[in-house]
Amino acid sequence: MEKSELSIVSRRLAKAPVDLKAIFSDLGIEYEELWMDDGASGSITRNGDSFTVAVNATESSTRQRFTAAHELAHYLLHRDLMQIDGDKMNRHTDKLYGTPENNPASPFTRQHEVQANRLAAQIVMPAPLVREKFAECQDAGQLAGSFGVSKAAMEIRLRTLGLAI
Repeated sequence: MEKSELSIVSRRLAKAPVDLKAIFSDLGIEYEELWMDDGASGSITRNGDSFTVAVNATESSTRQRFTAAHELAHYLLHRDLMQIDGDKMNRHTDKLYGTPENNPASPFTRQHEVQANRLAAQIVMPAPLVREKFAECQDAGQLAGSFGVSKAAMEIRLRTLGLAI
């Protein structure tokens, strides 16, 4: 992750809900909401030096937000792995459901997926903002609504930050 990209993302983490579309725009990443087959939740595609993130338009808005942040994390952390035979062109699709055999991580490993999930949570639920909002309200459902995430995602984030209710 380049320092300039980190500062671009960081600037957008001061207000909930975090404006993911603005981050994509700031980074020059195309963002799409598409009808996806085969249970896909989202994808990141590299074509030369250009990237496109797509999320499944049929999924809930909270799922779309987390998936978009997950694909953004792949861009920030793992985009150099996205090449085939020396060409800078590849696509990675993430599926929410299914067995590992039906959800190949290539070119990413399971560890890359865990890293992307962690960074996605940090992007859509920045620790300083979560702590600030938690001081005002300890209801996970209301906090989730403020951040545009699912209650389950917020509960996990609260536990991770030691703010479990």
